[in-house]
Amino acid sequence: MRKPKIGIAANIEIVEGGVMPGLYRSYVNQDYIVSLEKAGCIPFLLPPGDGTEDVREQLECMDGVLLSGGYDIDPALYGEQPRPGLGFVMAEVDRFYMEVIRAADEMGKPVLGICKGIQALNVAFGGTLYQDMESQKPGVFMHMQKAPRYNPSHEITVEPDSFIGSILPQRIMVNSFHHQGIREAAEEFRVTASAADGIPECIEKKSGTFMCGVQWHPEMMAAFGNGQMLEIFRRFGELCRDGRPEK
Repeated sequence: MRKPKIGIAANIEIVEGGVMPGLYRSYVNQDYIVSLEKAGCIPFLLPPGDGTEDVREQLECMDGVLLSGGYDIDPALYGEQPRPGLGFVMAEVDRFYMEVIRAADEMGKPVLGICKGIQALNVAFGGTLYQDMESQKPGVFMHMQKAPRYNPSHEITVEPDSFIGSILPQRIMVNSFHHQGIREAAEEFRVTASAADGIPECIEKKSGTFMCGVQWHPEMMAAFGNGQMLEIFRRFGELCRDGRPEK
């Protein structure tokens, strides 16, 4: 059976030391690659670049797209000025993510967004973010866990009648490494999982091109043997290959 080709939208790392400080490197964390390979997919790195046509050419060769995590999203993309709690942003990476999302939607290429990826999906369709949840949302609990990356740290509630609900139980523990989060979900998306403090943990596009974003890091858990999280990548890969998720 043919393995689906999944393009991973990469980030840029700025090298701070060594013999070439200030060097830019395109990268993705290895856990994404390991999880996709375990799920029967072939991963490809999509380096950030300029130009809509170049992005479309990249996606022409792919069956689906994975938006990886990364830096904070530039608040200018959702019409806000930067607040004191905003972290490091890299506008060229954010523009690349927006181009990838738009092209994938037009071309009908399924998209899975993880951490920054869910936030980028939401912003691309007109939603907004908390620039820093701790300073903007009263009662929010810790979403930047102090534990190994594969350990779950808080519970989410999942809507059963959803893509993610066909994979995960109604209540499940997930890991958490973010200080930004969805504030207002875009109209095109439905919130299909949430944390107890009200932060959306999964959104799914209501119609058209399949797009799903999760706020936690299933690739970190899957890479260390978590079968439930690995199933997310397996189902996504089958959807990319066959046009529908396998039950």
